[in-house]
Amino acid sequence: MADAAVDAVRVILRQCAESKTVKRVIHTASVSAASPLIDVPGAGVGAAGYKGFIDESCWTSLDVDYPLRSAHFDKYVLSKVMSEKELLSYNDGESPAFEVVTLPCGLVAGDTVLGRVPETLEFAVSPVSRKEPYFMFTRQLQRLLGSMPLVHVDDVCDALVFCMHRPSLSGRFLCSGAYPTIHDITGYYATKYPHFDVFKESEEVARVPAAADKLGELGFRYKYGMEQILDDSVDCAVRLGYLDATKLSP
Repeated sequence: MADAAVDAVRVILRQCAESKTVKRVIHTASVSAASPLIDVPGAGVGAAGYKGFIDESCWTSLDVDYPLRSAHFDKYVLSKVMSEKELLSYNDGESPAFEVVTLPCGLVAGDTVLGRVPETLEFAVSPVSRKEPYFMFTRQLQRLLGSMPLVHVDDVCDALVFCMHRPSLSGRFLCSGAYPTIHDITGYYATKYPHFDVFKESEEVARVPAAADKLGELGFRYKYGMEQILDDSVDCAVRLGYLDATKLSP
């Protein structure tokens, strides 16, 4: 999977260069490639802790172990890390023909133009849908990242347009409108639907904040925070028949 992803990136970059018309390549990457997990000295081989924050300098290392880790998710993460690094390395070449920007996005939710609920939105509403495999993924992501970064799909679209309109821009920019923990998310759902038995995380988890907002420093503003992202996600899931609205009402 990882080798195929890197090969695809190289083909795209080569074709963009050969076109002689491309000015900037903007890639929607995954925040799963930006884990702040680090080795903890003296705590045993592979024992994990976290940096004090998550930022663009963070790269997920598969040499650091963490709870609920799975081989399947490892393959996904490795492909995201290797493909994004390959993209960004183009900026360091001799006389690059264009600029490369990557936006490692948090869990994209809120809405969709599809006629079905996309998988990322299934993850976002999993405490309410009570679908264990999807909720398990959110638990994995929490442990990988020290938070559950969320971003509304509308904000992702706006961020892409923002990056297109900059006179010059290259490099890596995290794209998340909120960095709640899984407890924040399940707690919000439990408060919103007190009559409903939402899934909850039973264990204590870390809270790793974002160090800064590089896109924000350039003038970009997110329109959606955690609560509206979750509310819009539930509304979308109801509209598409994924959630039963009658069960959410008292």
